Amino acid sequence: MKQHDFIQSRQKQWSDFAEAIKDPNKLHEYDIDLPHAFRQLTHDLAVAKSRLYSPALISRLNDLLLQGQQCLYKPSNRVWAPFWQFVKYDFPAQLLLIRRYVIWAHILFYGLALITFSVTMIEPEFVRNVMPNSQVTQLEQMYDPASRIDETTGNYRNERDSDSDFLMFGFYIKNNISIAFQCFVGGFLLGFGTLYYLLFNAIFFGAVSAHIVNVGFSSTFFSFVITHGSFELTAIVLSAAAGGVVGMHIIRPGQLSRTAALKQAGKITFPIIFGAFLMLVVAAFIEAFWSSSTLLPNAVKYAVGSACWLWILLYIFPRNPRSGEKSS
Repeated sequence: MKQHDFIQSRQKQWSDFAEAIKDPNKLHEYDIDLPHAFRQLTHDLAVAKSRLYSPALISRLNDLLLQGQQCLYKPSNRVWAPFWQFVKYDFPAQLLLIRRYVIWAHILFYGLALITFSVTMIEPEFVRNVMPNSQVTQLEQMYDPASRIDETTGNYRNERDSDSDFLMFGFYIKNNISIAFQCFVGGFLLGFGTLYYLLFNAIFFGAVSAHIVNVGFSSTFFSFVITHGSFELTAIVLSAAAGGVVGMHIIRPGQLSRTAALKQAGKITFPIIFGAFLMLVVAAFIEAFWSSSTLLPNAVKYAVGSACWLWILLYIFPRNPRSGEKSS
């Protein structure tokens, strides 16, 4: 689409957005979904940049975005307002800019995990190619329902002490962040490092899940991972997507020097990595204080976990902007 046609198709929406944000106190008077319009404007800016439209148009859209951010910012709460703005607007808008990387990272991770799961279901011994026998034994003991029963009383063992929960919370954060960090930093190796860590974790996840099903401990395992897994696995995949952006900027810097391309990649991916970090903290908290609980019925865990997965998918894959353009 030529620049003139692009402007003609979007001019009214830009004008409505500019008019609506002139006076934040009168937003209720305008028939406009400001967060949706803000995400749409972010998409328009990405399209304008990818098609090398005029600097004047790009500057205009940048200015509109800045004004929109100031309008959405709520100074009445200076502690939580920036955080809330990031979670509700900035992070999803940035994910939209790298949407194709996010989609491909999900396809690669869950696609290979599903293949590995199927292979391990058919050939149970395959799991021993992924982890040593000692780790397989430890895994079985961890999710064996019998391990939760007190042999003396025949009842479920007591919950962990709160001190132990906090220790596990710290352990989970450290472990999860190290995996996400590897997926991101691997992008500096022309993206091959990112690809390696993403696929390795996909194979590991698929093989472990299938082995647990094979030995008959699926109820214990899936009720444990379903809730925190929505945040944890998604954060790892998003970190890999950010690593892919870095790798592609190194491989194809365009008219920029590779140093300048890396700086540009950093500006794009920093919000993604920060958002993934927040998701990993949430995942670690859920894993330590919710997933490990033996008092909660599995039905409750499945219900809450399913709701978390649905919310995560709607959050990172929002409804396509109504411009009719494909995400860049």
